[in-house]
Amino acid sequence: MTNPYEIATIFAKEFASIEYALKRSSTYLRKDRSVAEADWNAFAKDLGQEFYDHVVKTGIAPTLIGKPPRRLLANLQWDPPNPVPLENVVQLIINGVCRVRNSYLHGEKFTGGPDGQWERDTKLVAEAYAVLVEARAFALS
Repeated sequence: MTNPYEIATIFAKEFASIEYALKRSSTYLRKDRSVAEADWNAFAKDLGQEFYDHVVKTGIAPTLIGKPPRRLLANLQWDPPNPVPLENVVQLIINGVCRVRNSYLHGEKFTGGPDGQWERDTKLVAEAYAVLVEARAFALS
């Protein structure tokens, strides 16, 4: 297996680059907050269902879509216990890409776990990165 931190570092840099651009746009800076935050939800909606369909068709994120990441709750339990596949572009960006970013940067990736967890973490990070690259290209086309 290759070093999973290599793709994770590339993913984190790409995420930061896009988030920086979103925060500095008049369209994707959240206006309901006192601090500067990117409006990933609005960005996802503007990508549209066509983008989600493109991601599914190209097969760049089968694990991210089919067996999406969960979120860690305050009681240190993962939610939902049995995640269902992502069904639309907003879920793909928010519950897929952004959740992988949060899990990685907050220390919940590459920490062990059941057999196959490192491989799953690596797939999720690589697929989230692939979706971000496609989203950037899609938004600029």
